[in-house]
Amino acid sequence: MLKARGQTMDGEVALLFGLSRENVTRLVSGKPIRVDLTELGLPGDVYIFFGETEDALSDEMAHAFPQAEKIDKRRRD
Repeated sequence: MLKARGQTMDGEVALLFGLSRENVTRLVSGKPIRVDLTELGLPGDVYIFFGETEDALSDEMAHAFPQAEKIDKRRRD
């Protein structure tokens, strides 16, 4: 995975993440990717998940982080 911190044309902070084929293979096999934001000068972590559907994603996230306050399922109207 490649990580970078930059700026948008409007001067806003932009975080850039590039996934390799190996990263995608890991995601598809149910292994989330952890991004340490301190490497980009920010506090905390980001976790990237994969799921065939949003319901599957929600299940993966709830399993990995049962203490999560809310996992927002997007509604499709």
